[in-house]
Amino acid sequence: MDQAAISKWCAEGVLPDQGDLYAAFLKEDGLFDDAEGIQWDFKDQWPFSLSDEYFGGIARLICAFSNCHGGVIVFGVHDKKRTGGHNKVLINLDRFNLAVRQLLGSSPPLSLRSYISETAGNVDVLLVKPRPDGVPPYRFNKAIGKYRSGVIWTRVGHEVKIAEPPQYPVLFCRARLPAEASEVPPLDGSIPPSPATLKQRFVGRTEVLDQLFHWLEASDEPRTYLHGKGGSGKTTIAYEFARLVKENGDSLKLYGDDKLDAVVFVSAKETSLAVSEGKIVQNENRDFSNEQELLRAILLYGGWSRDEGYLQSLTLDALRNEVRAYLDINSILLVIDDVDTLTTKGIDPGSDFLYRALCRASRTSKVVYTLRNAPSQSLGNAIEVPGLGDEDYEQFVTECVQHFAVPPPTPEFRMHRLSEISERRPLVIESVIALRRTSGTYERATELFQQQTGDAIRDYVFLREWDALPSSAPKLLLAALSEFSEPTTFNDLQSVLQFDASGVSDAIGAVREMFLQIDDAGSNTLYALAPLTKAFVTNKRSQLVGYQLLRERVKAYRRHVAVSNPRVANIASQIERLLPTRYQEHAADKVREAFRLVSDRTLPPFVTEDPFFRTVLGYASACFSPPRLSEVRDAFGYAFSMNFEPDYRYLRAWFAAEKNSGINDGWCIKIADRVLEGKRYSEPEKMEMTGRKATSLYARAQERLVTDPSDALKDLTEALRLHLRAYRLYCGAGDIRANTSERYARGTAFQLFNTYARSTVPWEYIDVIEIISQGRDIYLDPVEGPIREATETALKNTLKADAFARLRHRLRILADLAATPEFWLETAASQRVATAMKGYIADAENKQRSFKQTTKV
Repeated sequence: MDQAAISKWCAEGVLPDQGDLYAAFLKEDGLFDDAEGIQWDFKDQWPFSLSDEYFGGIARLICAFSNCHGGVIVFGVHDKKRTGGHNKVLINLDRFNLAVRQLLGSSPPLSLRSYISETAGNVDVLLVKPRPDGVPPYRFNKAIGKYRSGVIWTRVGHEVKIAEPPQYPVLFCRARLPAEASEVPPLDGSIPPSPATLKQRFVGRTEVLDQLFHWLEASDEPRTYLHGKGGSGKTTIAYEFARLVKENGDSLKLYGDDKLDAVVFVSAKETSLAVSEGKIVQNENRDFSNEQELLRAILLYGGWSRDEGYLQSLTLDALRNEVRAYLDINSILLVIDDVDTLTTKGIDPGSDFLYRALCRASRTSKVVYTLRNAPSQSLGNAIEVPGLGDEDYEQFVTECVQHFAVPPPTPEFRMHRLSEISERRPLVIESVIALRRTSGTYERATELFQQQTGDAIRDYVFLREWDALPSSAPKLLLAALSEFSEPTTFNDLQSVLQFDASGVSDAIGAVREMFLQIDDAGSNTLYALAPLTKAFVTNKRSQLVGYQLLRERVKAYRRHVAVSNPRVANIASQIERLLPTRYQEHAADKVREAFRLVSDRTLPPFVTEDPFFRTVLGYASACFSPPRLSEVRDAFGYAFSMNFEPDYRYLRAWFAAEKNSGINDGWCIKIADRVLEGKRYSEPEKMEMTGRKATSLYARAQERLVTDPSDALKDLTEALRLHLRAYRLYCGAGDIRANTSERYARGTAFQLFNTYARSTVPWEYIDVIEIISQGRDIYLDPVEGPIREATETALKNTLKADAFARLRHRLRILADLAATPEFWLETAASQRVATAMKGYIADAENKQRSFKQTTKV
């Protein structure tokens, strides 16, 4: 195998002549080599289908090759016989390119050439070129077969793998092949020792690094902000970013084609957490504490001057002039860590000067700031560091266990208890696992962490922002939330705090980024504290002036939410053993036995009048076949009248009973609204009920189309809005049910849009889209096809010049929506609709002119 020749083809982007091709791949016996490598792979068939799992595997291989050093895929080679001539599929490269673009959003540079050999066999060779400068790593924008969307693939030896830290130099820094790489010295500048506790291995966070490198190469913005809650790993990620660039970034080109000369990492961090001891320690050697010290550090560590005495003698204006001169000559990456250590104290770190200097410099340089709160002045140019995702979380726990030399936790503890109390923040995970060394069990480690032992980590994560809150009002709001055991609405908070609406809004705004969990899935936004945050606030709230009065007020407010008595709880337990809520159908004898328990006339009033008992009664009644709907409705109606929110599982059973009855009299919609407006229901439950409400509206619309067409169209419009909202929520949550919502939205849109497009007011389907988009909580991708079909129908259906004018005006509104990125999951879909709209508008204008000319004649 001639690896050097294959590397040359990939680098030059040109496939060789026939002789060179076969010479590179054939062994002495005339058969194709059975070894695959970092830049070549063999396949027996070109993909027959461009939507199945086999095509997904080919597209994954293309991504991996282009994300690394390029590669060639030789089609037609039998896996065992190692002979060519086995591809029987007629190749259409244009269709293949289109399918790849639709799957990836854009296509890597590809070229194809067919080779003929009577001895070795014919082959078709696809050359995949390395991705161009400034283009982020390729990935699927939707799942195909077993291959998930959003995964970045790389080529490691002869395998395609998910990108991990060992591949980052190639993936992000475009490092050379080992065979081609000479001893390349690191870039100039200075970065300190790693701040991470786990110094041997950086874990995951591929998505965040992907965004950072894309900003570095392809954005004209000279600065970005890496923000996230305390302990989320911002400093570690920023450090890894700086290290990768310093050690491997000699080939990187910044926006404007400048190559980097130096990387500088400086920090304003005052304190660190010594995880092993569980103590906060002071950083005595931090790099800067004001603007002058920051500018001196940049000049010193960037290599502009090694004379510290000279730099100390310079005034602020002189330092600024030196920095301007330095940036005119050098292209640097500057990482400024923990800058809000200063900003929360009201100290100006010189960010505005640095931004102006970067914008006006002769060379291109860039700066990354790490901070905890989202930068309100530049939200569009900020990158959030969330808690660890599933795969990174699992790997990080494993690394911590190895580092601290403790037994691994049980899967149950790892996925539930540890995940909850740590909020998947790396620093907290480290702290809990470190406690396992001296506590004997993970349960005991958790207890210690939740007691005084965890105070240091909680203070490290929250105390700076707590102390920086502008008044006592935000702290009292947090204290109120710590008293509630469930998510709370704005009105609840206003009632217990006795603030006016603007006061509550201001308090929420002050603590939103750092402290709150916010659920926007329903019609009422719900606010809550995560376990780590709640433990911190609980420890601090007693020090607040007015807290004791607030506490009593919350108690009084919650009195109507009484805990069910033990007798009711016991009955509920028996019912759920007989009729498990996870089953959709139940044995008749089990249903009768359950109903006998809840309809026992000897039950005392303190049981039968309990709203929880009534919901259990309603659930049992719903399990009959057919369900006893009158009794179900009475039981749940009583619970609602008592301001009781039934268990979601019971409501889902009631919903199914109403739906299966075949009578669309509005009960399904009422149930859905109860969930969407409720406080106790989780975001996934509200997402599910959003879709269920949409299907109920659709079903009711079908019955009304003949008798009440106007109301039917209103139902279809609302059903479409809810399907599109559910689609966006499911996409954001990475939930597979997004595919179902997409299909339902598309079907609803076809019916609704075409009904309008064939009417005397064909442009009104565009009004529907405009109304639906006003909530700004949807994705329009599922209705791309219906929009095109309805527009073409409307153009054919329109018979008057003034109607064409109105249609053309509406189409311009639709073109504006197509050009608005927030309404689209895939950029490619937005671009396709925008392009189509231009053609439709031109069509409408031509037909309008034609009608006018005909009228004149």
